[in-house]
Amino acid sequence: MVSPQVAGYIGAIIASVFFGSNYVPAKNFPTGNGFAFAWVMSMGTLCTAYVAMFISGSYMFDPWGLLGGSLWAIGNLCVIPIVKSIGLGLGLLLWSCSSLITGFFTGKFGWFGLQKQEVSHPVMNWIGFGCIPTLDNGNDKKKNRRSEYDYSAIVDDSIAINNYKAPVEDEEEKMIFEKIPPPFNTLVGVGLAIVSGVLYGVNMVPMQLWKQDNPHADPLSFVFCHFSGIFLFNTLVFIVYSIFKRPPQIYPQTILPSFISGVLWGIAQVGLMIATQNLGYVIGFPIGSSGPMVVSSLWSVLFFKEIQGMKNLLVLLISFMFLGAGITILTLSS
Repeated sequence: MVSPQVAGYIGAIIASVFFGSNYVPAKNFPTGNGFAFAWVMSMGTLCTAYVAMFISGSYMFDPWGLLGGSLWAIGNLCVIPIVKSIGLGLGLLLWSCSSLITGFFTGKFGWFGLQKQEVSHPVMNWIGFGCIPTLDNGNDKKKNRRSEYDYSAIVDDSIAINNYKAPVEDEEEKMIFEKIPPPFNTLVGVGLAIVSGVLYGVNMVPMQLWKQDNPHADPLSFVFCHFSGIFLFNTLVFIVYSIFKRPPQIYPQTILPSFISGVLWGIAQVGLMIATQNLGYVIGFPIGSSGPMVVSSLWSVLFFKEIQGMKNLLVLLISFMFLGAGITILTLSS
């Protein structure tokens, strides 16, 4: 039987590996405008919740848990207009930073009714948090190109770029947010990116409040409720969009990869929930949210060969060093 602290670090490792890898199965498949992709993906997460419920032998169902899952789903839905208006690189930078800051401050200052989390070495805790950068993948060309990526379903701080270009007839049908003239479209994109990151940073607050009231409960008991919120929200969006706009773009060859991505994301989210429940928002959340940047970047370097050149690799190595130092100091601060 492992201690809660060890379980928390194991959860952070699981979150890092699977958050950094969960979009790999769908990387080379078309995702269109993303609505169908997100819906099928949410089915995979819900199936993961059933497995978690089976392992724990118990579950709870609370409206606040549904709210937590819905908050994440709303943030995820914002990715489409963000990428179209300001590009993937800037969008990822903004929502990653705002997510980490929101999550850390939520636990540090006891926002939203949470108990303030105290650590043995507060100064080290702040230094460790400050050392965690938003990982630069060193590939300026890919980060600065706009409106050439379909919805690559990027979540909580992982770098996953889908280079599939939609057919011309799909591109000519612009969505509402693509018709906003500059510079207002940039302001909308920046605002949505910050809002998205904040929602990512607080989506597990309901779970933490539940854990405060039930300190001895199995961490997996909350998974089904949280993931149900994600599935129900995406289902509602999918249905409304189909009725009032047009049927979402559906690519049959992408259904299975989307489902697998959802399963892998669900495993990662379970790991992050365990890390946050056992280590708190000031240690577990930053580690579990920043670790995926390393894993996804390694996929880009070693498998997809997206990051090449000595200069880019050196920038990436320096980022790894700062990130590793930050995680180490955060761990020691407890």
